[in-house]
Amino acid sequence: MPADRSTILTEALKVPPSEVRWYFIADYYDGPISGLAFFRERLYRCCCFQEDIPDHHVYVLHELTAEELTEELLSKEKFETLVGTHFSFDRDGSLLPRILRSEESQKAYYDEEKPCRERDPWEHPVAAWFDVSSS
Repeated sequence: MPADRSTILTEALKVPPSEVRWYFIADYYDGPISGLAFFRERLYRCCCFQEDIPDHHVYVLHELTAEELTEELLSKEKFETLVGTHFSFDRDGSLLPRILRSEESQKAYYDEEKPCRERDPWEHPVAAWFDVSSS
């Protein structure tokens, strides 16, 4: 039985979706599943509850250690270099100009990379959360 979400989704931590801007979508299925997002000018890891896919609406923001942030930014850079920029945004949340790399380059990325690790809303304390179901 899944844990009660109310233990991490407290009303005090709920923020309007308009205050969150995507920076990089690391995993996608009928919408973003996980990635990086700006909130109040800080970069956070963002993810939804896996059991909600494909109808995911609730996202949590986790603070990152300096090491985790470096790792996430390197992963973003590698994706953009070998696959493309179609899941990347600027600091204001606007999509970057769309660049798709060659099939060979994309294949090299996916052959080399391990399958994307599922991000779990329970793995770190929640800094904030938002619900896009009414946006």
